[in-house]
Amino acid sequence: MMARTLTPLLVLTLALPLAAQQMPPLADGGRSDWVIYREADAPESVLLAAEELQRVLRESTGAELPIVDAPAAPMICLGDNDAAREAGVTTDGLPRDGFRTRTVGGNLYITGADVRDGELQWIGWTSRGTLYGMYDFLEDVVGARWLMPGEVGEDIPAHERLDLPELDVEEAPDFEVRSLQAIQQETPEWFPDRQVVRKWMHTQRLPAKQFDGWALGWGHSWNDYITEEALAEHPEWRAIPSSMEKRWVPARHSAVKYCTTNEEMLNAFADGVMKRLAANPRRISASISPSDGGSFCTCKDCAPFIADDPHGWASFSPLVLKFYNDIAGRVAERYPERQLPGYVYYNYMYPPQETIQMHPNVWLVFYGLHYYGWGLAKPTYRDEFASVVSDWTRFTHNMVYGSYTVWMRSFNGAVIPPPRAILKMELPVAHAANYRGASMVGVAAWGYGAPVNYVFARQMWDAQLDVDATLDEWMQRTYGPGWESMRELYSLVEARMTHWKEQESIVYRGENYEINRAVIENVHLPIFDEMERLYLDALSKVETDRRRARLEMFGDNLIQLHHAMREAGMIEDGEGSHFYRSDEQYAAWLEQVKMTLAIDPQRYPIWEGEWSAN
Repeated sequence: MMARTLTPLLVLTLALPLAAQQMPPLADGGRSDWVIYREADAPESVLLAAEELQRVLRESTGAELPIVDAPAAPMICLGDNDAAREAGVTTDGLPRDGFRTRTVGGNLYITGADVRDGELQWIGWTSRGTLYGMYDFLEDVVGARWLMPGEVGEDIPAHERLDLPELDVEEAPDFEVRSLQAIQQETPEWFPDRQVVRKWMHTQRLPAKQFDGWALGWGHSWNDYITEEALAEHPEWRAIPSSMEKRWVPARHSAVKYCTTNEEMLNAFADGVMKRLAANPRRISASISPSDGGSFCTCKDCAPFIADDPHGWASFSPLVLKFYNDIAGRVAERYPERQLPGYVYYNYMYPPQETIQMHPNVWLVFYGLHYYGWGLAKPTYRDEFASVVSDWTRFTHNMVYGSYTVWMRSFNGAVIPPPRAILKMELPVAHAANYRGASMVGVAAWGYGAPVNYVFARQMWDAQLDVDATLDEWMQRTYGPGWESMRELYSLVEARMTHWKEQESIVYRGENYEINRAVIENVHLPIFDEMERLYLDALSKVETDRRRARLEMFGDNLIQLHHAMREAGMIEDGEGSHFYRSDEQYAAWLEQVKMTLAIDPQRYPIWEGEWSAN
């Protein structure tokens, strides 16, 4: 297992006039004396870093810096190589994904912890420090930003002359395990560039699960290790939920629950885990998380491990933690180096009063179900959040923070704005509690969800990020002169969504994280005309094609929402709206917009109550 990654190391950027005079400009008038050096057999990520550095500098300055296979001054030297080591720029002590950037002797060195091709021990644990250091350099020195995936998201300033300041930078991520999900990584086969989201994730110093695999695999998995046939032979392995007097057989095997104090079941489950690990020798972990939902066993042997949570509801946390330890102890006898992630979630999301020391191979992955769907806007949950998150570290330091807190089901174009108060709370609290991983669920509709995805990506690297400043800069650079109107539009929806959530019951219901008819009627419909006015004001001020395209991606969601509200009888006519489309026009528009990332690829009419795909 990899050593614990500490929080970002010292970041220091100094601009010294004398030193700057000793080095020629990186570019001046479309010309440059500099070269980009990397070893010809460098890791793939370093080769990519050289190509991207060359491309962005060319776009910014007009100068083409040659990529060379041998050191030559003045140079930008990429990767861990002899030239960098001779200059005293090494990877010593750098954790996974960490990098160092230094100017030494008139050259620039960017070197990071990189995994060489063919040397990756565990799937999902690739390290790309040099690539991440290169993007950090382009942000700080060139001023480049990648606001959303694709060419439309690039914002690369033009420089007639670009000078290189004296640099001494050392960074590593705040969370060594990082995952950003539900952002359309898995584009369909016919999509123009299937790796467009992965490329954006590189710029944000994030691994892409779809292409890299999980560093740790967690997920509902109890049905993976014991078959229905085995349960038929051993019905005593099944759970007896509190509402029943006999063993429970769910409609689907994926919902199975076990009697987790049954020793034979524990042995069979551990054998199933070990078979999974044997079949996947390059995966460091196997999930042992319960199937979704409650219905845990309450038999006489399990009952002593059931407690009350802070709200007086039944908590199965002691029972689940005992199960994790029982399985980990068995698995570690054969696979001492393999890791076993398990959720703390649903009716086992609150830490029990009694501390249970977890097996060192167990990782607890906290998903606070009650906080889903802006639940942290509710005063009760907002007030308890920091203590609940930090209290879990009594049990283990192997903690991952997982979140559906901002995510909601919006399959009809209804805007979900960045909730600034929640963004300032979640990852900073998890980092302060020394969580080792973060797995955030973003927004699939990039047209309006890009700012949330952008902040999440950057916070997983730097949890102390200034959320307000980051969002304001994103708005300014994304929309240009009309950015204040767009900020007001987002804030308008945010205020109404926050008010809606503040009055919602704290008792969990599935529709708590859905944009259904009730939400649209109370949040979006009353302000739709004002949203349209603000949007059109921003659109009237746009001055570049790229910024217009970004605004139109946002507007695509309002076209979808307007049509959905009209279908649902919430708008009688609507022909005077900028977003109105007849049914025929709407069908043609859908064919065009599906070639972009603007809207959520799942599209459903507005529904009542809890969502169902049926």
